Amino acid sequence: MKKRTKMMKNLKIKTLLLCLFISLQSCQQIIDQAEENKAQENFTSEFIGYYSGSYTGDISGSLTVTVRKDATVEVTRSTAGNPDTYITSLVMSSFNGVSQSPQGFMLIGNMQTKKGTWQQGNLKGTWAITKN
Repeated sequence: MKKRTKMMKNLKIKTLLLCLFISLQSCQQIIDQAEENKAQENFTSEFIGYYSGSYTGDISGSLTVTVRKDATVEVTRSTAGNPDTYITSLVMSSFNGVSQSPQGFMLIGNMQTKKGTWQQGNLKGTWAITKN
């Protein structure tokens, strides 16, 4: 009987320690998430602002690029008066290279040089912008 009581006591202690460990781990995750959220709120892209320029190559037209505080970017191109807009983001200073407009237009390059290449299906060329 003593052995069974001792085993039950050990089981209770182990269960209590496990619950305590899980609670502490959960608290740390909450703290980490709060710190990450705060860092994101305080982040301001060094490229924030409005830019305009053009793209040339297989087709050509004008570009408007708006970089927001959180490094999301709105790209609008116009060719023959038809605007084509999409939202992308910067990874460091470079466009993410994944997002494209509904018509398949995508900028490749970075905001430090304010130039790069573009592609739309088999069409391609170069682009350049300046800050307004």
